[in-house]
Amino acid sequence: MRLFLAAATVGAVVAAPAVAQAKTVTVYTGPPPKALAGLSKSFAAKYNPDVNAFFPQKVTIHVGDTVSFIRGMMPHTVDIPPVGGSDLPLLVTGALAAGVKDAAGNPFWFDGKVPSLGLNPQLLPGGPMNVSYDGTKRVESGFFLGNGDAPAFNVKFTKAGVYKVFCDIHYGMAGTVVVLPKSKPVPSAAQAKAALDRQVQADVKALKAAAKIKPAANTVSVGSAGPGGAELFAMFPSTLHVKVGTVVTFSMSRDTREVHTVTFGSQAYLTTLAHGLLSDPLLTQQDLYPSDFPALGPIAVSPTSHGNGFANLGGLDRDGTTPLPVSGQVKFTAAGTYHYVCLIHPFMQGTIIVH
Repeated sequence: MRLFLAAATVGAVVAAPAVAQAKTVTVYTGPPPKALAGLSKSFAAKYNPDVNAFFPQKVTIHVGDTVSFIRGMMPHTVDIPPVGGSDLPLLVTGALAAGVKDAAGNPFWFDGKVPSLGLNPQLLPGGPMNVSYDGTKRVESGFFLGNGDAPAFNVKFTKAGVYKVFCDIHYGMAGTVVVLPKSKPVPSAAQAKAALDRQVQADVKALKAAAKIKPAANTVSVGSAGPGGAELFAMFPSTLHVKVGTVVTFSMSRDTREVHTVTFGSQAYLTTLAHGLLSDPLLTQQDLYPSDFPALGPIAVSPTSHGNGFANLGGLDRDGTTPLPVSGQVKFTAAGTYHYVCLIHPFMQGTIIVH
């Protein structure tokens, strides 16, 4: 994912608050255009940086003003619950998983044993993109499954208060909208721009620091993250050499707001599974569940596992509202070169060379 930086219109000088006219304020879900111009092209190509945050993270407006949430091409939602409410869960359970077999024709361990996992239908697209909000009823943009940029989600705030805004895809991604009576002053355009610049500068610093991660021996960090939603979409290290019989731990970064998988197999087979979080068709059960029963210990992988070398740790995240773990282990039982990907972000790839 790429990052960009641009000056956003996040406020305006109000010369006469008592007669202020309604305004539209821009908030970006993810970095605004040209946000990370300070990062080198080689850094961007190697680490695929992004920031899962609202820009600016806090805006102050008047009653009657509208916040236009610009979502661009990156997958984000805008969820504003009733006052005191929380965001919606990304994943929900359904009927028992059924009919899920591996390449050898054998049912996976979870087939007929556990509830299926799927995206929350409350987040599916289809609602209006221009809404009003007074703190009593949730407004939700939903996913965007079309091509190109998602449409702007425009919210008119009709009652004074302090309101939380969430992205339901990325755990911990939250912003604040402060709505003041028209008689109260709001930050000037210069003040708002200065706050946005400080946020971007902090994110650039966090991204550079995240690239310096040094995992412990026989450990891979599945992505690397920093404060404020900074994310690097790469495996750390990208190549790891181990001996036959080694157990490698794959773990999510401490500050991450993402969901990843660690999935081994032939390129052709992985291509059929790597649908991505919001693609059509959506994630399947063999994407989200481990390929082998996790309570039995590390998942064993070899050129013949599941008939075609398939092994999967399933979905990993740090969101306490999902059933997904934060880490998993894989045991390499035969010499060879093993490539793996994240099925949600297929450009995230790594290699384990077993001697």
